[in-house]
Amino acid sequence: MKVKVCGITSAEDAAMCEELGADALGFVHVVGRMRGRPLDQIAEMVTALGPMTTKVLVCAPESASQAEIMFDRTGVDMLQLHSLDTEALDVLASHGVPVIRSVRPDREDAAKYAHHADILLFEGGNPGTGSAYDYSIVPVDSCKRCIIAGGLTVENMDSALRMRPYALDVSSGVERTPGRKDGLLVSEFIRRCKA
Repeated sequence: MKVKVCGITSAEDAAMCEELGADALGFVHVVGRMRGRPLDQIAEMVTALGPMTTKVLVCAPESASQAEIMFDRTGVDMLQLHSLDTEALDVLASHGVPVIRSVRPDREDAAKYAHHADILLFEGGNPGTGSAYDYSIVPVDSCKRCIIAGGLTVENMDSALRMRPYALDVSSGVERTPGRKDGLLVSEFIRRCKA
């Protein structure tokens, strides 16, 4: 199973998570988010990473054109969108921009976006707050590839693992202090996903 470590705030944390075997790293550019960073800082961190790590920009653009500008400016491999309708997603797809679309963990939301995004990311509660929920309600069979996110920790990840998603996404659950990743927690989370 793949692992995405999200909320990367420093080049040091990015390098450490890459070294420990994370498949993807998420860089947040959303107004008001504690782990949010400016686009130029994200571009700097992305440039230092190797080609085998998928770099994801977590954002909430107002239009497909704004999303494309963010994609180009940061040099990421994919966008994780917390905004934009299916029409805008289709525009991005036609321009070769891979997209992870964040959705609520229900079939209706999944059905709306499943054929317009490359991957669906299921998150309960308010995105970016580290709120855990009942991972067994995620409709993993409603799309080709899905990521389970939201409040995951080494202690509660087993119920999400049992759902057999494409990947798990972790952020605050591998931190000892807000915004700084802990190597031991990252290592253990990845080890359990790959076991």
